[in-house]
Amino acid sequence: MNKILQFILILIGKIPFKILYIMSEVTLFFVYRIFNYRIETVQKNLKNSFPKCSLRDLIKIEKKFYRNFCDILVENLLLFTISENELKKRMVLLNPEIFDTLYNKDKGAILIGAHYNNWEWMALSLALYAKQDVYTVYKPLNNKTINDIMLKARERFGANIVPMESFAKTVLKNKNRSTINLMLADQSPHKSKVDYYCTFLNQDTPVYLGPDKLVNAANLEFLFVEVNRLKRGYYEMKIVPLKDKSIENKSMTLLHVNHLEKIINHQPENWLWSHKRWKNSRKK
Repeated sequence: MNKILQFILILIGKIPFKILYIMSEVTLFFVYRIFNYRIETVQKNLKNSFPKCSLRDLIKIEKKFYRNFCDILVENLLLFTISENELKKRMVLLNPEIFDTLYNKDKGAILIGAHYNNWEWMALSLALYAKQDVYTVYKPLNNKTINDIMLKARERFGANIVPMESFAKTVLKNKNRSTINLMLADQSPHKSKVDYYCTFLNQDTPVYLGPDKLVNAANLEFLFVEVNRLKRGYYEMKIVPLKDKSIENKSMTLLHVNHLEKIINHQPENWLWSHKRWKNSRKK
């Protein structure tokens, strides 16, 4: 089964991008119009996040979200085959000098990302731009065949893919090395892992304090990676240092939460609204 899927992905990798986006349009019809994939979750998340928006505006965001979602689905079919040159053309890093400076100082960093625009292409491309080793946290999938395929794809350009339960130990082990440690920190933590709440998108939101703890424990730089779409199939990344010496350590979480909130408010359709982000919200 594993070899069959790999063969199918190799064939898909030969499809021109114009055809790929026709596939996206077909996928959009079925996902949005026929199966209403997680439509109730999307509508509830949008309504609670933007209480001042009219129903008409919320529907506009909803439609744009599903189009973006389907584009990312078909783009990620190329994770297994996209070439280094093609990926660097379609996911451009605007300021690689930040990584270079850290490398020259032998300083490590926690890099916070989000499920915004094509996060898989972003994670895959980091190892192409950074001189230092890149470590990316991931949650193993239940389906072993799909999990093995995704691991193989994500490791293609040299990134080290680390299971969630081993990530903190790996970061601390490398604390005296210049490493880039990527975390996507915008999903809901497991109920047993919730240790902090804040206001995010007008809602009481549980947040995992793991990034803060690792930054302090390993004396790391705190960075955020923005991913913006230029046009269909083309993106640019920007690395943003997160610093504020005036806040308490526990509130350091607000740096990446508030930064993401600004990005989402600017172009809300590009975030993953189908995720049940507030399923573990604090009961009042």
